[in-house]
Amino acid sequence: MPLPQNINAIIGAGVFGIVCAATLYVVEHYRQDRRRHAMAKDLARLNNELAVLRRELDSLLAQQKQKYFYNMLAPQQIHVWSISRATKRGKRNKRESLISTSTATEDYASAFDADSSDLEFYDVSDEEIDTSTLEVDLGKLDATLDEGTAGDLDACVRQLQNLCLEFPENPQLLWRLAKAHYRLFEKTELTDHIHKGIEACTSALKLKPELANVHKWLAILLGSRTKIQPMKEKILDGHLFKEHVDAAIRLNPLDPVLHHMLGRFAYDIAELKWYERKVAAALFADPPNATYEEALDHFYEAEKLQKADWKENMLYIAKCKIKLGEVPEGLSILERMVHASDDNGVDGQVELEVKELLKKYSR
Repeated sequence: MPLPQNINAIIGAGVFGIVCAATLYVVEHYRQDRRRHAMAKDLARLNNELAVLRRELDSLLAQQKQKYFYNMLAPQQIHVWSISRATKRGKRNKRESLISTSTATEDYASAFDADSSDLEFYDVSDEEIDTSTLEVDLGKLDATLDEGTAGDLDACVRQLQNLCLEFPENPQLLWRLAKAHYRLFEKTELTDHIHKGIEACTSALKLKPELANVHKWLAILLGSRTKIQPMKEKILDGHLFKEHVDAAIRLNPLDPVLHHMLGRFAYDIAELKWYERKVAAALFADPPNATYEEALDHFYEAEKLQKADWKENMLYIAKCKIKLGEVPEGLSILERMVHASDDNGVDGQVELEVKELLKKYSR
């Protein structure tokens, strides 16, 4: 399983900023009060406009359903009449009657198929999609998403958008579109890609909430959004981040990246100062809580599932060991990292931190 490039950029500053932002929330509180009054007026006006639109939509749907009911009822009556006529005319006319019945049934199906695409309850299941063609496309797209350049990713986004128009009820396309937007954000640092990615994941979640990759990439995008959010929103995104990582692990407990993400979250919670914990407790009835032992368990699980050298995960195992007072073991891991190979997109920051820790604790 290829790991995301630059997992540190995905989680690091984002997850830590989620919780530490609580200490600055008190300062923001009074400023937000003034904005809240203006927002309340805008929301009231918007609510009235939505109510009018909803009434108009309900009226339109009622008219459509009445028309579709009439179109479906008529072919059914022809179908019943044909069967009755065939019975009375006997064996000699049976063949002619069956032809009439078949034609009427086909007309019924045609009328329903032609119109029902506009109905709210019409369902397009995965079985109705041309899966053979789609699987080939997704295989190529997945390779581009993992290794493509900015130009490749831009073309990938356009292709996925076209596929989403062709298969609008397919969550597999939507979470890949979210991942493509995240990859472009990595390459270009354009925050618009974060918003579009979250929007795509949210749509996929409504269609199929039991897909692990939907929760996984929504958590990654939420973690990245903390870099551009105001303080209160950072904290709220922290709760959403944890919620979706937990959901993804329940659905796919064998994904090493998910365990690493949860380990990073637990590590940053364990790092909080006492006053930061008090602020978090004042803001939330059930503030997040974790220990270095819990973080270490997740990092060990990620290492076991990855079955290869993963320098960033090894770094956090070493850091947990040092925090727990097991300094010699932590140093041993750091020294092993210097000679370990890593093809999981480790950045220079990880290498720099390894050297600094070795220099600090080797004394």
